[in-house]
This record gives sequence, structure tokens and C-alpha cells, in this order.
Amino acid sequence: MTERYILDENVVIFAQRGLNEYDEPNLNYRNLFHRIADEDGRTLVVDDVLWGKYDDQLYNPAHFETERGPFVRIRLWELMRRVGKIDGLGHTAPAFPEENDIPAGSQDDTFIVRLAVEESGKGTALVTTDRPRRDDLAACSIQARYGLDVLSPEDALAVL
Repeated sequence: MTERYILDENVVIFAQRGLNEYDEPNLNYRNLFHRIADEDGRTLVVDDVLWGKYDDQLYNPAHFETERGPFVRIRLWELMRRVGKIDGLGHTAPAFPEENDIPAGSQDDTFIVRLAVEESGKGTALVTTDRPRRDDLAACSIQARYGLDVLSPEDALAVL
């Protein structure tokens, strides 16, 4: 079972808002976040670029759920104080040789693919709401070449 997770920024935004990618009320993203955060042995993997994306998005008042406020941002700061809950701060994932093979539609998110490639072989799953990104990684063979586990939030929640 995967115990390390890279959550794309949209997963944390939807967790914060209590919505799915269609702006419908849905607690799956929030439940996924809580299961990773609350259960022993599970780690959220970030680098400084992804953490910056979280920070930018979670300070945006448009992403606060009215009655809960900025709870994901607060929970992330709480997790930083717990040993083994967040891994990767203080570095930026390096480029990898095949990143130019990523189709143009997913090039804007190369940073998260770099992190997934860096984590390959460690049992880390990349969880993304972006179906085109998942399809692009499979089509350009980066997923197969590096053995990346790329999951939708629903699939990740199902394996927890």
C-alpha cells in the first residue's frame, strides 16, 4: 500500500472548499487529505515549488469554506510539527531528461512531474484531479519509464 502522497494543488483547494472539480459539494478530497494527515505512517510529499503553490492558493480567500475558514492551511502547518508527516521542504525537485516529452498541455505542471519522478521507487503516488495530465503521462511513456503511480483522488481514497 502506498504511504507517500504528492497532492496536486487542486486537490488541496477542493479539500479546502469541500467541493469536487465540478464545484459540486463533495467531501472526497477533504476525506483524502484527512486520511493522509491523520493516519500514522502516511506522508505528504512536497518540494518548495509545490509548497509555494499550496501557499498561494490556500491564502486566497476565494478558497475558504465559509464556516471552516482556512482549515487546510492550518492543518498543513500543524503537520509540519509532526515528524514524518511532510517530506521534501527545503529543496526543489530537479529536471529529468525526458521532461520535454511531456505534451504541451501539461508542460505548465512540469514541477509536479519532476517531484513524482524524483520520488519514483519510493512508493509515492501522485494524486491529481487533472485527467489530461494523467493521460499525457501515460501517453508519453514517462509514467511507465519511471514506474509512476498516478491516481485520481477517488482512486487514492479507494486504496487508503
